Amino acid sequence: MSKFIHIVFGDSAAGTLKYFFKHNESEYKGEIINFREDHSIGPIYEIDREIGLQKRIRWFKEMFKEVCIEEYFEDIEKEFADTYESIKNIDENAKIIIWHGENTRNQVGLRYLSTILKNKEVYEINVSDSYIGDYNGNYYVPRDFAECPPEEINKFVLTMKKIKVEKWNRFMNDWENLRKSKEYLRILEDGEIIGVDESYYDQEILSNCTFNFKRAARIIGATMGKSDQSVGDTFIDYRVRKLIESRKIEYRGKLQTMRDFEIRLV
Repeated sequence: MSKFIHIVFGDSAAGTLKYFFKHNESEYKGEIINFREDHSIGPIYEIDREIGLQKRIRWFKEMFKEVCIEEYFEDIEKEFADTYESIKNIDENAKIIIWHGENTRNQVGLRYLSTILKNKEVYEINVSDSYIGDYNGNYYVPRDFAECPPEEINKFVLTMKKIKVEKWNRFMNDWENLRKSKEYLRILEDGEIIGVDESYYDQEILSNCTFNFKRAARIIGATMGKSDQSVGDTFIDYRVRKLIESRKIEYRGKLQTMRDFEIRLV
C-alpha cells in the first residue's frame, strides 16, 4: 500500500488536517509536513546560493526584531532547514499531496517545492476550486486551506488530481524566474505572481487609520481583512513599524507586540 505524505502551508492548515484525520477514517491518512516558510515575502534572489540565502536570513532577522519576536528566529531558522530536509528525503514510493489555495504564499511555495519534488509522484488539492457554505446559507471560495472547516475536507479530497509533468515543468520555470527577481514582496494578480515594492500595503494600512488612537492589532486585522491579497499579520505589523519610523503614523504605549500599542495618523 502506498504511503501518503501531506504538505500544507502554515500552522492553521496543519491543525485543520490533523483534526480531520484524528476524528475521521480516511484512506488518505498519512504524515503531515507543515511548510511554514513564506516565500511571498522577503528576498528570494538566488536563495539557492549561500549569498542569497544569507541575505534572506538577515532580512527576516530584521523583520522579527522590528516586531519584537527576534527570540524565536533561531528556532524558526532550524525548523525551516529541517522541513526542507524532510521534504527532500521523502520516500520515492510515497504519494505526496499538496494542499493549497489561490494566494501568493501558497503559489510561490508550490513553485519552490517543484524544484525539490520534481522526480516524485505529486498530487494537488486546490481548495480554491470549490465553494464552501457557511452557517448563514452563503457561499464563498476559500483563498487558503486554513479558511476551510474540517467537515468540508472529504469534499476537497474528491478534487485531488495528479500534477502532470507539463504543469510541474511550468512551475519550475516560474521558480527559475522568481529566484532572479529582486523585489522583497510578491502578490498574486490574475493568476500571475508579481514582484512589488515592500511598501505595497502601506496605503491600505494608512486608509484604515484615523486621527484617533486605535489598537495596532485592530488596524492590522482590518488591513488583512479588506485586502484583495492574502498576507500575514507579521508582515503588516512590520510595515506599521516602518510607517511609525517615517512619521506617517504615531503611536502610544509600548512597541512590543501589536496588542501593546495604539496608532493614529499624524
